[in-house]
Amino acid sequence: MLHLRLGDGLCGQYDVGSADECKGAKLGTKNPRIPSCWANKKDCFRQYTYPKDYYEPVAGDLLELVNTTTRIVVVADPFHWTRNQDMRHGNYSINYAYMDNVVSFFRSKGFDVQIRQRSGGPDDDFVYMSSAQRFIPGGGGYAKLVSRVVTANGGRLFQPRKLSGRKK
Repeated sequence: MLHLRLGDGLCGQYDVGSADECKGAKLGTKNPRIPSCWANKKDCFRQYTYPKDYYEPVAGDLLELVNTTTRIVVVADPFHWTRNQDMRHGNYSINYAYMDNVVSFFRSKGFDVQIRQRSGGPDDDFVYMSSAQRFIPGGGGYAKLVSRVVTANGGRLFQPRKLSGRKK
Protein backbone atom coordinates (compact mmCIF):
# COMPACT_ATOMS: atom_id res chain seq x y z
CA MET A 1 0.00 0.00 0.00
CA LEU A 2 1.26 3.47 -0.89
CA HIS A 3 0.16 6.69 0.77
CA LEU A 4 0.67 9.88 -1.23
CA ARG A 5 0.40 13.28 0.39
CA LEU A 6 -1.24 15.48 -2.22
CA GLY A 7 -3.09 18.78 -1.89
CA ASP A 8 -1.03 21.06 0.30
CA GLY A 9 1.96 18.73 -0.01
CA LEU A 10 2.57 19.89 -3.57
CA CYS A 11 3.50 23.30 -4.90
CA GLY A 12 0.98 24.87 -7.24
CA GLN A 13 1.53 27.21 -10.15
CA TYR A 14 0.42 30.23 -8.10
CA ASP A 15 1.57 28.98 -4.73
CA VAL A 16 2.30 31.38 -1.87
CA GLY A 17 4.84 29.15 -0.10
CA SER A 18 7.77 30.69 1.76
CA ALA A 19 10.95 31.90 0.04
CA ASP A 20 12.58 28.49 0.51
CA GLU A 21 9.64 26.53 -0.85
CA CYS A 22 7.86 26.30 -4.17
CA LYS A 23 10.65 27.79 -6.28
CA GLY A 24 9.45 29.09 -9.62
CA ALA A 25 5.78 28.84 -8.70
CA LYS A 26 5.39 32.28 -7.17
CA LEU A 27 2.21 34.32 -7.27
CA GLY A 28 2.66 37.47 -9.33
CA THR A 29 5.34 36.04 -11.63
CA LYS A 30 4.51 36.97 -15.22
CA ASN A 31 4.85 33.40 -16.52
CA PRO A 32 5.14 31.05 -13.57
CA ARG A 33 6.06 27.55 -14.68
CA ILE A 34 3.90 24.61 -13.75
CA PRO A 35 5.75 22.88 -10.91
CA SER A 36 6.49 19.16 -10.95
CA CYS A 37 7.44 17.61 -7.64
CA TRP A 38 8.01 14.32 -9.46
CA ALA A 39 10.79 15.83 -11.57
CA ASN A 40 12.14 18.55 -9.26
CA LYS A 41 12.58 18.27 -5.48
CA LYS A 42 12.29 22.08 -5.19
CA ASP A 43 8.65 21.74 -6.25
CA CYS A 44 7.85 19.42 -3.33
CA PHE A 45 6.49 21.32 -0.34
CA ARG A 46 8.73 20.48 2.63
CA GLN A 47 8.93 16.73 3.23
CA TYR A 48 5.32 15.95 2.41
CA THR A 49 5.91 14.68 -1.12
CA TYR A 50 8.87 13.08 -2.82
CA PRO A 51 10.42 13.19 -6.30
CA LYS A 52 11.10 10.12 -8.43
CA ASP A 53 14.63 9.63 -7.01
CA TYR A 54 13.18 8.76 -3.61
CA TYR A 55 10.99 5.97 -4.99
CA GLU A 56 13.66 4.21 -7.06
CA PRO A 57 15.13 2.28 -4.08
CA VAL A 58 11.62 1.52 -2.76
CA ALA A 59 10.71 -0.19 -6.03
CA GLY A 60 14.00 -2.09 -5.92
CA ASP A 61 13.41 -3.22 -2.34
CA LEU A 62 9.90 -4.40 -3.18
CA LEU A 63 11.10 -6.29 -6.25
CA GLU A 64 13.79 -8.04 -4.19
CA LEU A 65 11.20 -9.05 -1.60
CA VAL A 66 8.55 -10.41 -3.93
CA ASN A 67 9.17 -12.58 -6.99
CA THR A 68 5.69 -12.19 -8.43
CA THR A 69 3.62 -9.19 -9.44
CA THR A 70 2.76 -7.19 -6.38
CA ARG A 71 -0.36 -5.11 -6.11
CA ILE A 72 0.11 -1.57 -4.86
CA VAL A 73 -2.94 0.35 -3.71
CA VAL A 74 -2.49 4.12 -3.79
CA VAL A 75 -4.34 6.08 -1.12
CA ALA A 76 -4.37 9.83 -1.69
CA ASP A 77 -6.60 12.88 -1.28
CA PRO A 78 -5.99 15.68 -3.79
CA PHE A 79 -8.52 17.96 -2.08
CA HIS A 80 -6.69 18.28 1.28
CA TRP A 81 -5.40 21.82 1.92
CA THR A 82 -4.48 23.45 5.24
CA ARG A 83 -1.24 25.46 4.94
CA ASN A 84 -2.49 28.76 3.44
CA GLN A 85 -5.17 30.05 1.11
CA ASP A 86 -5.91 27.38 -1.48
CA MET A 87 -4.86 29.00 -4.76
CA ARG A 88 -6.05 26.05 -6.86
CA HIS A 89 -9.66 27.24 -7.19
CA GLY A 90 -10.84 23.70 -7.89
CA ASN A 91 -8.03 22.89 -10.34
CA TYR A 92 -6.43 19.68 -9.03
CA SER A 93 -4.43 18.96 -12.19
CA ILE A 94 -1.03 19.17 -10.42
CA ASN A 95 -2.24 16.65 -7.85
CA TYR A 96 -3.49 14.24 -10.50
CA ALA A 97 -0.33 14.69 -12.61
CA TYR A 98 1.85 13.80 -9.61
CA MET A 99 -0.28 10.78 -8.77
CA ASP A 100 -0.23 9.67 -12.43
CA ASN A 101 3.58 9.92 -12.44
CA VAL A 102 3.86 7.75 -9.32
CA VAL A 103 1.37 5.20 -10.68
CA SER A 104 3.12 5.06 -14.08
CA PHE A 105 6.51 4.66 -12.41
CA PHE A 106 5.45 1.64 -10.33
CA ARG A 107 3.56 0.11 -13.27
CA SER A 108 6.69 0.44 -15.41
CA LYS A 109 8.49 -1.67 -12.79
CA GLY A 110 5.88 -4.43 -13.17
CA PHE A 111 3.60 -3.65 -10.23
CA ASP A 112 -0.19 -3.92 -10.46
CA VAL A 113 -1.17 -0.42 -9.26
CA GLN A 114 -4.69 0.53 -8.26
CA ILE A 115 -6.02 3.80 -6.88
CA ARG A 116 -8.36 3.61 -3.91
CA GLN A 117 -11.38 5.66 -4.74
CA ARG A 118 -12.31 8.39 -2.32
CA SER A 119 -13.83 6.77 0.74
CA GLY A 120 -15.58 8.05 3.85
CA GLY A 121 -12.65 10.31 4.70
CA PRO A 122 -9.27 10.31 6.43
CA ASP A 123 -10.40 8.13 9.34
CA ASP A 124 -11.52 5.36 6.98
CA ASP A 125 -8.27 5.67 5.03
CA PHE A 126 -6.28 5.49 8.28
CA VAL A 127 -7.95 2.22 9.28
CA TYR A 128 -7.53 0.81 5.76
CA MET A 129 -3.83 1.69 5.50
CA SER A 130 -3.10 0.49 9.04
CA SER A 131 -3.90 -3.07 7.98
CA ALA A 132 -1.18 -3.12 5.30
CA GLN A 133 1.48 -5.82 5.37
CA ARG A 134 3.79 -3.59 3.32
CA PHE A 135 3.46 0.19 3.50
CA ILE A 136 5.12 3.03 1.60
CA PRO A 137 4.41 6.21 3.57
CA GLY A 138 4.04 9.65 2.10
CA GLY A 139 5.29 12.62 4.05
CA GLY A 140 3.85 14.27 7.11
CA GLY A 141 2.55 13.28 10.51
CA TYR A 142 -0.49 11.36 9.24
CA ALA A 143 1.73 8.91 7.35
CA LYS A 144 4.02 8.60 10.39
CA LEU A 145 1.05 7.59 12.56
CA VAL A 146 -0.10 5.01 10.01
CA SER A 147 3.49 3.73 9.83
CA ARG A 148 3.56 3.18 13.60
CA VAL A 149 0.35 1.14 13.48
CA VAL A 150 1.56 -0.89 10.48
CA THR A 151 4.80 -1.82 12.25
CA ALA A 152 2.99 -2.53 15.53
CA ASN A 153 0.82 -4.98 13.58
CA GLY A 154 3.89 -6.72 12.15
CA GLY A 155 3.91 -4.94 8.78
CA ARG A 156 7.00 -3.67 6.99
CA LEU A 157 7.74 -0.09 5.93
CA PHE A 158 9.39 0.86 2.67
CA GLN A 159 10.66 4.38 3.23
CA PRO A 160 11.41 6.74 0.35
CA ARG A 161 15.06 7.77 0.65
CA LYS A 162 17.96 9.11 -1.36
CA LEU A 163 19.96 6.85 -3.64
CA SER A 164 23.31 7.57 -1.96
CA GLY A 165 25.30 4.42 -1.33
CA ARG A 166 22.78 2.12 -3.00
CA LYS A 167 23.15 0.12 -6.16
CA LYS A 168 20.66 0.75 -8.94
